[in-house]
Amino acid sequence: MLYHVFSKAGEIPEELLCAEVIAGKNYDCEGLGLTKLPDNIPDSTEILDFSFNSLFAIYHFIFSRLEKLEYLDLARCGIAWIYDDAFSNNTRLNTMILTGNSILYIAENAFSGIPLQHLYLQKTFILDLELIPLNSLPNLETLHLGSNHITSIKLPDDTQVTKLKTLNFELNHISRISVEDTNILRNANNLTLILKGNNIESIDPNSFNSSNLHCLDLAGSAWNVDLSSLLKGLNGLRTKSLRIGTFTDIDIDKDVSLSDMNFLCNISMKELSFQYRTFSDESKSFPCLDKTEKIDFTFSDLKRFPGLSMNNMLKELLLNQNKFSSLCSIGSDTYPLVTHLHIAKNIETLDLGDGCLKSLTNLVYLDLSQNFFTALACCSAHFRGLDSLTNLNMSYGARFKLQNPALPETNKIEVLDFAHVALFIDKAFSPFSNLADLKVLNLSNSFIDTTNRQVFEGLQNLVFLNIERSLFQNDVLPDDNLFVNTLKLETLILAKCKLQKIEDQAFKKLKHLKNIDLSFNNLTIFSTNLFVNLTSMSLNYASNFITTIPIVLLRNISDQTTINLSYNPIDCSCSNIDFLSWYKTHSNLFVDKENTVCGSPSSLMGTSLDKVSLSCGSSLLQVTLSIVFTLITIFLVICFVRLYKKRFYSSI
Repeated sequence: MLYHVFSKAGEIPEELLCAEVIAGKNYDCEGLGLTKLPDNIPDSTEILDFSFNSLFAIYHFIFSRLEKLEYLDLARCGIAWIYDDAFSNNTRLNTMILTGNSILYIAENAFSGIPLQHLYLQKTFILDLELIPLNSLPNLETLHLGSNHITSIKLPDDTQVTKLKTLNFELNHISRISVEDTNILRNANNLTLILKGNNIESIDPNSFNSSNLHCLDLAGSAWNVDLSSLLKGLNGLRTKSLRIGTFTDIDIDKDVSLSDMNFLCNISMKELSFQYRTFSDESKSFPCLDKTEKIDFTFSDLKRFPGLSMNNMLKELLLNQNKFSSLCSIGSDTYPLVTHLHIAKNIETLDLGDGCLKSLTNLVYLDLSQNFFTALACCSAHFRGLDSLTNLNMSYGARFKLQNPALPETNKIEVLDFAHVALFIDKAFSPFSNLADLKVLNLSNSFIDTTNRQVFEGLQNLVFLNIERSLFQNDVLPDDNLFVNTLKLETLILAKCKLQKIEDQAFKKLKHLKNIDLSFNNLTIFSTNLFVNLTSMSLNYASNFITTIPIVLLRNISDQTTINLSYNPIDCSCSNIDFLSWYKTHSNLFVDKENTVCGSPSSLMGTSLDKVSLSCGSSLLQVTLSIVFTLITIFLVICFVRLYKKRFYSSI
């Protein structure tokens, strides 16, 4: 009440408040202190962000005229009461956000008549689920109840859950789950049930028996008890994904023992996450994972992975951020069907070994990024037997000397990433010559020796090449360069290469080139005649030293081309008037226009090019004065001549 009294005097006219995102459909009224719907919000509005305003209570008349409303954000509006038929006129409303409101009361018919599918009630201080009239929401697909004070996951008996897909109870005060709590959830199919961050101490046996879930997320639960107190209550559960890991900010004293994992034998799952869980016994293979297709052991403090029991169906294994000393200590011979293997950010220096992965004949994706390796040369012996490998990520690693060829037995690779790895390649070596199928090669920040014209020999199908921060002799990209072997290139990144000049024929053989990144170089010329085809091309010349652009270089640019000239010191004087005029009429071709500004003269420095207005050449007044001055001069000359003649003849 006090707010309404004292706010009137300084109140901003409501017609000026809300921002129009999409005319007639989408409006943003966030944080404007509104107490009612502004008059300038049209009845046709479909999306409305009304968060961080002051409503206190929601009555029928507040949003009743927005009959086409589909999305309504009422986060942190101080709402305490929601009355009957509050949204009965909003017959298309499918998403409502009530996050951060201290809700005390929701009427039984508050949501009647609306096809609500997604309801967000995080941080609303809800204690009891009976507060929410879920029986009037038969179409509900998402119910987010995170960060409240809820102690039980039991939904009211009349709740309709047949369409429910996501039920989120994260960060509440749930400590025990009983069979009675989950009875109604058995009517849901493919439900994602999120319970992470609750200190669950026990789950009664059979609580999830015959449940068919898409995902059960118990990450960060069971802080002070054995994991078995949770797993034994999951008997009979069928789920695609089970997450029983934890988080870095939750301190769990108890390690997972292999005996705890025996309870997994009574659970049917495709994916299992043990993130940030440590294990007390690494000497035996992990039990009960025969039918699991994806396992995540990220940050599990493993020094060796004992592997799995025979005849397992594992397809993807994540072993990131562990303490392996060698690739040979990951038990690769026990899961021969794996197609994706991740061993990134290993805490210890990793020995690639000799053929440690040769049993993984089905492996197509290998991620070894962000590691330090004991090997100095790469990689002929290390990846023996990986005949099916198509994607190899070695980025952000230690310095390597590439052998010739580097990957003799993995010639099916299509994507190869050595970004941020200092590579040493002997003169005239062609380390990728056998990789005829390679399509994507990332060598950014690898300091490639560009004087070696054979370095990309054999890459006839390469379409993407990134050699950012490579150095060129005399800072010039010559006509005879290393791209003569990569004629199918579509994207070429040459950023931060200190280039000062590009010779005329440097890209002429790249007839398929569509994207060229020459940003952060020292170029002074914006050259379009370097390229064969400027149709639907992206030219990135950002952060160079380009000042003037002759209009003749712009005439062959199509309307499908995009140009980036940001952070160049563009000359905005009359000497560049042709380009400035062309820029205004073709501004739709340019990206990052807010940073495409004048560098000179000093009076216009920092001014956006589309705001520059110059008056160059002679004006009409100047032309008129010039003609008048010329005529007067002629008249005076004639008069002077006649006067001179008159005096001359009079003196005879």
